[in-house]
Amino acid sequence: MTLTYRVAAGVVRLAGVKKMFLKSKEDMLEYAKKQNAKSAFNLAKAQKRANRKNYFLFEREVMGYRLVRYQKNAKPAAGAVLYLFGGGMITGPDKLDFSLAERIMQQTEKDVWFLFYPLCSADRNIKETYEVCIVTYGLMTSEYRAENISVLGFSSGACLAVGIFLHNNALGRPLPMPGKIISVSPGGIPDLALAENKEIWEKLVALNPKDVIIDPTYIRTAREIAKGTEDLPEYMLDGTVGDFSGFPKTYFYYGENECLYAFAEYFQQAMEKYQVPYEIVVGEGMCHCYPLLRFFKEGRQAQEEIIALLKS
Repeated sequence: MTLTYRVAAGVVRLAGVKKMFLKSKEDMLEYAKKQNAKSAFNLAKAQKRANRKNYFLFEREVMGYRLVRYQKNAKPAAGAVLYLFGGGMITGPDKLDFSLAERIMQQTEKDVWFLFYPLCSADRNIKETYEVCIVTYGLMTSEYRAENISVLGFSSGACLAVGIFLHNNALGRPLPMPGKIISVSPGGIPDLALAENKEIWEKLVALNPKDVIIDPTYIRTAREIAKGTEDLPEYMLDGTVGDFSGFPKTYFYYGENECLYAFAEYFQQAMEKYQVPYEIVVGEGMCHCYPLLRFFKEGRQAQEEIIALLKS
């Protein structure tokens, strides 16, 4: 573990970032509302950057939600990446996401479809998020061969990167599977009131002292937000219980010191149950979504590994 990472982790711990995850549902949604107002995507500025760096941005809507395509050339490439940002299903993407989408496009020479999927709120649950994501993926399969499409997600987006295809299976598999899935720090929001989920809760709590970012308490709040008052299929909330039949090779990245690492073994069990090829990469001593961060060596190396996978 590099000194740069240890110092950064110490600063984050001292800043008390985890306290945010102890907020009530109402306070969390109010926080998300303020955050989203500050981090709105500015297409005009993004277009100027694209012109300056000699690539193309195209915008369209999918079911009323923004989709931005990063392309190295005016014509679509032979392959593409569906990029799904993280944010607990309540906050939108930030500069790190946009920079990485650009880097992936430049280094892989594949198009990057950056979807601003619907976030959960007081009056919108996760069902619409799944619908928009699978429609977007369907549009991709009409432009690219499915085996030339990769799906990359971080945190809540990592859950969607897997969940889209659980949903596809639940619908009778109307769409072909992609070439690969890369899921960075996926978790789940199981019903912790059930005795069968006591084990995962205990494992989350055991990892909590090592986690400098997320407190497991948020899993209860996130389920309340994402589910709303509607009965939803459990795989939409906890992907480890879904049907993984026919999945392509799936890569999981976790930080050893994040509480969501507790879900790794459950995804592993699901992969093996459905005989899906998979790989679980664990960053020693690392935090949640560490491959998204380039300012320390471990994050930078993991990000380059992911870009290499997307290029292949």
